Amino acid sequence: MGVSPQRGLGWRHATVGFMFLVINICYADRTNIGIVLANRDFEGIPHEDKGSILSAFFIGYFFSQVPGGMINRRWGPKPAILLAAATWTAFDVSTPWLADAGFLPLILGRIGMGLGEGLVFPTQHMVANFWIPTHEKAFLISVMTSGQEFGSVLATVITPQLLKMGVTYVFCAWAAIAVLWMLAFSVLGASAPERHARCVRSGEADWIAQNREAPSLDVVMQERSTESPFPRRLLKEPCVWAIFAGHVGINYAWYVVLSWMPTFFSEQHGVDFVESPAILAVPYLAGFIGLLVAGRLSDILISRGARVRHVRKGVQILGAVSLTFFLQLAAYSESAGWAGFWMSLALFFGRMQSAGFWVNMVDVCPESATTVMGMSNSIATIPGIIGQPITQAILRKTGSWSIVFGVGGVVTLVAAAIFARYGDDVSLDGQMQMPRHVKQIDDSLVNEIGVSGFGSDDEATERSPDSPSPDGRQL
Repeated sequence: MGVSPQRGLGWRHATVGFMFLVINICYADRTNIGIVLANRDFEGIPHEDKGSILSAFFIGYFFSQVPGGMINRRWGPKPAILLAAATWTAFDVSTPWLADAGFLPLILGRIGMGLGEGLVFPTQHMVANFWIPTHEKAFLISVMTSGQEFGSVLATVITPQLLKMGVTYVFCAWAAIAVLWMLAFSVLGASAPERHARCVRSGEADWIAQNREAPSLDVVMQERSTESPFPRRLLKEPCVWAIFAGHVGINYAWYVVLSWMPTFFSEQHGVDFVESPAILAVPYLAGFIGLLVAGRLSDILISRGARVRHVRKGVQILGAVSLTFFLQLAAYSESAGWAGFWMSLALFFGRMQSAGFWVNMVDVCPESATTVMGMSNSIATIPGIIGQPITQAILRKTGSWSIVFGVGGVVTLVAAAIFARYGDDVSLDGQMQMPRHVKQIDDSLVNEIGVSGFGSDDEATERSPDSPSPDGRQL
């Protein structure tokens, strides 16, 4: 880790790696219940209650998003993520015993697991604010976020094998992995570069501070710790509501696929996941690759002069249209192989949307993205709560997977259109916030005062003279 901070791997990459791993575990734990329920029922709990069991998680998830932002602003991201992992793991490992106790204890356990996992993404965005330089933003945030797909891949490969030994082995094995992660991060992790001794000694902490938009963590915690969890300064901005819309759109389709894809393949095509785990793993792996491609491509386009908001909107629209199209092809496929192929393309393009609205939270809130994420993920959890019973009702009444996926596609397309119309890239935080008339300064004035070297002339309106350029150089 003693290499030049600008080149090679550094402590920021180690921190991103830790976040990638914990999101892996988070999503594997979330995926496990769908795999278990697709293969067998809990004794004494009717199969028709599956939708309620899956929805219960999102109730807890909904109510812990905003507190997640508050915890991050007051304690910092390291304590927040350790609390998150400990909470969801404790409830998840208890699942078999709660199921034996009855339907209500199982529902309460799933709610508790959601409470823990709801802290994860506000923490991820707090980490992004302080650990990631501006010119690496889209790719490294995408790496962290791609733990969603990779964790789902791991679950679809590993969990069916563990299930051969019994349901208890599934939940205990993943709990053990989570405990190992918590021990490692307790020793090697930190809330910000300036709080990481080895990162400071290497010079990387100072380099990151010069190439990010946020001031020090201590300053932000002092200024933001008492701020309302629903700041009016943010809620009055159309671009914030555009983020909310984009988030709701992708989440409806994503949660339906995440929860019901095992059922789609098992009931529609008779797939046995113990014998053919790859049928679930490959689509998630495609989503993982698509997200990384979109993140890297976004950073490249911005470094070559494209305006940030144009790039974010472009990947959002591409992802929404492609997801909708390929989900329909999957629904009408006559074989499991073709269904898996089209589902893989749907997730490859669909997950690109996280390089749009998701990264845009850090664009517009370089200090308080955790607050925006808390609000946004609260709203965007509602599709997870209502999407499960809606899907179950559609299948019970029509048996049509085309309708199930079509509803998700329509919601995603409408949301992407709203994001494309109102999304922006101008900072709403701290000293970088400026009056509307300044934001609308024309190109001629920019050229007169000699502001140059930015990604594009348009971007000059959103950067102060002391801000880093897109390639990470201080101007």
